[in-house]
Amino acid sequence: MNTFLKILFLSVIVLAAHAKTVTDMDGHPAILPDQTDRVFGSSPPMNYLIYALNPNKMIGLNFAAKNANNGANENFLNQKFLSLPVIGSFHGGGQSINLETLMAYKPQLVLLWQDDMMVQTVQREIEKTHLPTFMIPFREVNDMPRAFRLAGAAIGESKQANILANYSQKIIDEVHTSVSKAKPTRYYYAEGTDGLSTECDTSFHVEALNFAGGENVHKCQQSGLLGLEKINFEKLLTYNPDVIIVQNRAVYNDLIEDSLWKNLRAVKSGRIYLVPIQPFNWIDRPPSFMRVIGIQWLAHLFHPKEYKADLSVRTKEFYDLFLHVKLSDEQVKNLLGAN
Repeated sequence: MNTFLKILFLSVIVLAAHAKTVTDMDGHPAILPDQTDRVFGSSPPMNYLIYALNPNKMIGLNFAAKNANNGANENFLNQKFLSLPVIGSFHGGGQSINLETLMAYKPQLVLLWQDDMMVQTVQREIEKTHLPTFMIPFREVNDMPRAFRLAGAAIGESKQANILANYSQKIIDEVHTSVSKAKPTRYYYAEGTDGLSTECDTSFHVEALNFAGGENVHKCQQSGLLGLEKINFEKLLTYNPDVIIVQNRAVYNDLIEDSLWKNLRAVKSGRIYLVPIQPFNWIDRPPSFMRVIGIQWLAHLFHPKEYKADLSVRTKEFYDLFLHVKLSDEQVKNLLGAN
C-alpha cells in the first residue's frame, strides 16, 4: 500500500469513529468530524474565514502570506499564520496543490467556497482523498453572517462565529439603510497595470462596491473566469465616472499624475481612491470577510452625507473583532489614509 492510500485509509477510520452532524447551507444534515483542530480552506476566502474564527486551527495556506501584492505582516497577523506552510491552490498563480501533500498535513476538514467558479473541479479533486469537506456560501455581502455561522459550526467555533455574524449583520443593515434611498454613485473600478482593466457590473468582484451604493459604469457580460475586462481610455472618457476606485498603489500613483486621466471628472474633483489592503484587500481579490469594513469605507466615499459612521472607530472595532489586533491611532490613520 503506497503512502497516499495509507493516509486515506487511516483518515476514513478516524472520521467514522468521531463524527458530528451539522446542517449545511441547503438545510441538509452533514456528517463532519467532531474534533476539528486542523482545518484547511481550498481558496483564500475560506482560509481567511478560518483565520477570523480561530487562526490556531489553520494548517496551511494557498499562497505565501507575504508578497508584493498584499499588506500581510506581523502588525496585523499573528506569527503562526505568517509562518504556515504553503500547501497550494487549485487556482493558479502560485504553487499548485498536490493531493498527497494535502493529506500529509492531516486536515480534519476542508472548507470549500460555494461561489468559486471552479468549485465543482475542486470538490471533485478533494473527494478523491475522502477528506471531509463543507461548503460555505460567500459571494454576496449578505451571505457573510450566514457564512460565519456555518463555518463556526463546522470547525467548532460557534461562539466566535456568532459574535462576528451579529456584528456583520449590524453593519450590513446599517450600510444598506443609509444608502438605499440615495442616488447611486457612478464609479469606475481601475485594475491591471495601466488602470484599464476592470469588471463587469454584475461581477462578484464589484459586489462590495455595488452594495455600498455604487453603480458600475462598465456594463457587460464577463468574458472569462478572472474578470479583468480590458477597455481603452476613449471608452473611459465616455463613461466619465464620478468616483474611481484603484486596486494597485503603483497604478494609483501613475493615474493621479497622468495628464490624460486629469480630464476625468473623478480625478478633477479628487475622488480617486486607493483600496486599503492590510492585511488583506478590503473589497476584492479575494472577496473575503474584509468586506465588512470595506463596505463602510466605500459607503463613506460614495455617500458621505448619508453614511456618517466614524471610520476610525469602526476600523478599530473591526480589527479587534476579526483580526485580534488592537490598532493604534497612527495605524488607523495610515490605513484610512492609504491615498
